[in-house]
Amino acid sequence: MKTCNDADNNNPPSSSRRARRDLRWKLLVSVVVVLFIFQLELSFPFLKQRLLPWLDTSNTSTQHEREIDWDSLDALDSFEFQPCYHGFECARLKVPFDYFNGTYLDSSVGLAVIKLPAKVPIDDPRYGGPILINPGGPGGPGVDFALVDGKNLQIIADSAVDPKSNEQPENFLKSEKYFDIISFDPRGVGWTNPLVSCMSDEPSSWSWMLREQTEGILGSSDAAMGRHWSMSHAYGSSCKQAMDSEEGPDIKQYMTTASVARDMLEIVEKHAEYVAKNTAKLAAEKSKTRPRGRGSKPQRFKANTAKLQYWGFSYGTYLGATFASMFPDRVGRMVLDGVVNSEDYNTSLGNGSLHDSEKAMSSFYTFCVAAGPELCPLTTPTSDAKDIEIRVQAIIQSIYHNPVQISSALGPDIFTYSDVKMLLFSSIYQPMDAFPFAARMLAAVEKRGGDIIDQIVQGYRPTHIYSCPINGTEPLPRRTFSQLSTFAILCSDGQDQSSVDMESFEEYLNLLVSISPTSGSIWSLLRLKCASWKIRAVRKFGDDFGGNTSHPIFWISNTADPVTPLRSGKIMSEKFPRSVLLVQDSAGHCSFSNPSPCTLTHTRTYFQHGTLPPPNTLCVPPKSHFSLNSTDSTSPFYDVDIAHGMSHHGDDYWSDFMQMEQGKNLMDAAVHLRRSAAERRHFGVGGSDKVERMRKNWMQGKREG
Repeated sequence: MKTCNDADNNNPPSSSRRARRDLRWKLLVSVVVVLFIFQLELSFPFLKQRLLPWLDTSNTSTQHEREIDWDSLDALDSFEFQPCYHGFECARLKVPFDYFNGTYLDSSVGLAVIKLPAKVPIDDPRYGGPILINPGGPGGPGVDFALVDGKNLQIIADSAVDPKSNEQPENFLKSEKYFDIISFDPRGVGWTNPLVSCMSDEPSSWSWMLREQTEGILGSSDAAMGRHWSMSHAYGSSCKQAMDSEEGPDIKQYMTTASVARDMLEIVEKHAEYVAKNTAKLAAEKSKTRPRGRGSKPQRFKANTAKLQYWGFSYGTYLGATFASMFPDRVGRMVLDGVVNSEDYNTSLGNGSLHDSEKAMSSFYTFCVAAGPELCPLTTPTSDAKDIEIRVQAIIQSIYHNPVQISSALGPDIFTYSDVKMLLFSSIYQPMDAFPFAARMLAAVEKRGGDIIDQIVQGYRPTHIYSCPINGTEPLPRRTFSQLSTFAILCSDGQDQSSVDMESFEEYLNLLVSISPTSGSIWSLLRLKCASWKIRAVRKFGDDFGGNTSHPIFWISNTADPVTPLRSGKIMSEKFPRSVLLVQDSAGHCSFSNPSPCTLTHTRTYFQHGTLPPPNTLCVPPKSHFSLNSTDSTSPFYDVDIAHGMSHHGDDYWSDFMQMEQGKNLMDAAVHLRRSAAERRHFGVGGSDKVERMRKNWMQGKREG
């Protein structure tokens, strides 16, 4: 769909190798803003609209969306799945507005739930039940996450043996498991009804977003602090007044993680009931063709016994930990990757979140030295990591007062200090995909321009101009992710920050910048938003995290995660007896940012058999330009506690396994998960015609190039 201000941009012919190469670089811009996974989107969603929004399809209809009309699905008290999205199943589940206080009994929430069915029937002994997945956020849309990443997550969790294979091991029916992958849009998010809002119309919301972004990040000018403070507080107060002017319940008061965790329990319970009901039907049908007395009787549904199997990333680990604390006897196999410390989260993701942020940034400098000029044009034959750091910081400062001027037939633009800082911040989430781009971008800034800067700024155009359907003939599609959902959840979950004044906030900002010059001025905006949030939740969980769960939890942390540091994994795992923390020696957000055969195998083993890795397991990804080498005393990332306190499993340990077909399949799935973060974030699940052409050319270029 074209917008009323959209110009035609023809893609280079895919037959041209140079055109494909240029297009690949152009689309690598999108990789920079990856987040969870898992991604930056998950913890800092408003960057999505600023960083390369030409690939953001939140304002365009998509092929996948046209395949099912979510608004036509009735919210029911039990699951009635319908086929959707080529191999998935969709349903709306009706849940109470308020589980805890019983207010507004006549109102309900209609959860948008999506399922990738298991590779075996539900009455097959190998059926392992559902694994709920969450991409993070808070407020990440689970429907989109399942559509893009569900199949690869299923490959990792499922048995390596093809369920239809004739070459089946002994006790195959008992030992191998195949799972449903289920996700949902949380309260107020995506296709779940009602949708969170603060403004009555899309143009007003869009215009306000543009005004905020024009101010740049904190520290980008002498006036940025005061203007952001005033704008944020004006927005928070207006949102509260808009809520007070409406009658009936407002979803913003019922979006806390405690309510979402209770929704997950409801999904697990209702799905167990659905399976029992349909298993009984299958048994009845089969009994008609069997001799009397043959066949097994299906198990009856037992209320309040089903256990949650769960896989959460980033904020999704906080959601999982909340569920485990509220319902410890309902925990099945639970993997929490990229661990959020509840103490940090409950103080608006405080300074502890950035504990390893500069370590992740330092890995960019060592990458440049290891990769050389071909992948990092900032490198010379004699450069060391300190030389690269000095050069990078000089480039950043050079643009502070003097943005790069951009001129084109489409119109003028500039590339600013804030743009560079945000792109670098987002790049440390996904080093393997983003560092080569970041190096090329910085080199272009140093030269005061270049093709890659032009491509980035071209991507900014849609955020500078409000887009709308041609002649207003079609309604704007629903946004599946917005910064409002993040703040409505984050600021309601944690400690009330409304007493924070400008002076104390400025002290907090300076603290974060001292901890992480790369991330502090951006991350601090989270607390600024919460200081201006006036709406109080009806119910939140609080600080009482921990419990002896019915099945031990499997935690995963990287040694240099920019926003969920290793210390967070250690703190949270200690709150839950019998749980185990696996450490992966890599930079990036969540383990899939640099997949390790060791981590993947332990994850599959846990889902298949419930077996945790041994305590103090250290997984080391295959050697590359991105390696940290934390166990090597000559490495700048050497950590004596890691080197001598953990069992080291490196790529040589897993080399034989990776030569096997099942090992290759595991790594292929993990690499797709790493790369799909950018595609999910900016291409959506289908895309406009223009974006779909770009995606096809990009993928064709990857296959041929």
